[in-house]
Amino acid sequence: MLLDFDEHRDHRRIMQQAFTRSALDGYLDLMRPGIVRTVTSWPSAQRFPFYPSVKRLLLDQSAEVFVGAQIGAESEQLAADFHATVCGGQAIVRADVPGGAWARGLRARERLERYFGDQLPARRAGDGTDLFSMLCRSRDEDGERFTDADIVNHMIFLLMAAHDTSAIALSMLVYELARNPQWQHHLRDEVLDNADDEIDIDSLARYPVLDAAVKEILRMYAPAGTLFRQAVKDTEVVGHYIPRNTQVAINVYGSMRLADWWPNPDRFDPGRFLAGADASAVHRYAFAPFGGGVHKCIGQHFADMNVKKIMHQLLRHHEWRVPDSYRMQLTWGTGPTPADGLPITLRRRGV
Repeated sequence: MLLDFDEHRDHRRIMQQAFTRSALDGYLDLMRPGIVRTVTSWPSAQRFPFYPSVKRLLLDQSAEVFVGAQIGAESEQLAADFHATVCGGQAIVRADVPGGAWARGLRARERLERYFGDQLPARRAGDGTDLFSMLCRSRDEDGERFTDADIVNHMIFLLMAAHDTSAIALSMLVYELARNPQWQHHLRDEVLDNADDEIDIDSLARYPVLDAAVKEILRMYAPAGTLFRQAVKDTEVVGHYIPRNTQVAINVYGSMRLADWWPNPDRFDPGRFLAGADASAVHRYAFAPFGGGVHKCIGQHFADMNVKKIMHQLLRHHEWRVPDSYRMQLTWGTGPTPADGLPITLRRRGV
């Protein structure tokens, strides 16, 4: 995310191997049993903590898909370390003071580096087909390979992106569907009208309402809420002078709620993305939850597929609601994040 030009191009070319169509098909096959097993096992409960539950599911499956391992008992510590690393990068006081966000981020980052660093020798010597092993063995046309630091950096970022942002998107969608039961019923009817209990890349087109709901939640609650760029030359944007090398923060969370582009921007309305709706505002930068240009999220299709597969199972097997007076408490991680764990009343269908 912080690389540019030739270096960025070369790293992205290698990473792109992990997100081809055939790779995505393989990931879905790997993910399906765990998603079905976990989602169908969630119990009926008055205060089911949705956010930590779905975050655990996503971290476990991301580890299996990209690391080729089951995390097991380490999952909670790793999830906490990913969160602390993100929050540490946003610290205002950047001093290694015990108890501070920066210090917590440093310690968490060190633990993540050890977790991946300790596995490097075995991965280089093995023949695994997971992304971690591929990065350890990949060489360019000149025989150069990633340094240990390169591999660790890529794996930390990849696993963080693969589970954290999708957990936010799913949680926000569950929240809005609890507050808007008519849309929850609409999505469930669409899912149940498709008799097949499975979902794959080709069948996603049969779920236009689900697709619209996911797009609307990405607009309202951009999981990567702020994107960062650097000016490559002196320039001007709407009358503001920006010198070369200036760091620029782009708040897509705020921009996708501007009434200039989106009527009733704070209202959950998947209908604005359905066929026949006015989509004039939906162009490459007005709707940019995955960024744009050469830095557009390389895992966009994986994330989309993952969120829809989990929602497909959740809608088939559960109903949920929140009290009319409930308003989710938010904090900020990579984007707007449930601070209260998103307690929902979950009921297994048919029980």
